[in-house]
Amino acid sequence: MIFIDTNVFYSVLVKTEFSLAARNIIMMPSKLATSATVLNELVFISLRKLCKERYGTKSYSEFRRIIARKGYEPFKKDIDLMFRFVDEREITVLPINNDLEDWKKAMTKYKLLPNDAMIVSTCLLHEIAEIATFDNDFKRVEPLKIIGQGYKAGSDR
Repeated sequence: MIFIDTNVFYSVLVKTEFSLAARNIIMMPSKLATSATVLNELVFISLRKLCKERYGTKSYSEFRRIIARKGYEPFKKDIDLMFRFVDEREITVLPINNDLEDWKKAMTKYKLLPNDAMIVSTCLLHEIAEIATFDNDFKRVEPLKIIGQGYKAGSDR
């Protein structure tokens, strides 16, 4: 099973320099998994970008005001597309690792940001050895083999 990181999903849904590689990863004949942490990041990042394009928002505060005023109705089709994509590709959404010690250990041992540490601790809990990502921070995580780094070596998300 291969764990799919946020930037792979995003690059399938939005044209980026990684889009071709991301589509190739998603179409691999392997079982794929992700977590609510990743889907949360995907929805948040995507909606921030869409809000900027549609309403000219430049800050988190402006984004929050648009959501408070308009709700998610202007983004309904976009949100539906993200979740439909996960369903149609039959990507398993794994429960996150709620063990705070595992999360803290991943943060400190591998020098990861909190969400990336949550992803790592979730992979380790579910005995997943491969992660599809374009994020170089995961190179520091010895137990995980990275799928996707060869497509654009030296780049971050």
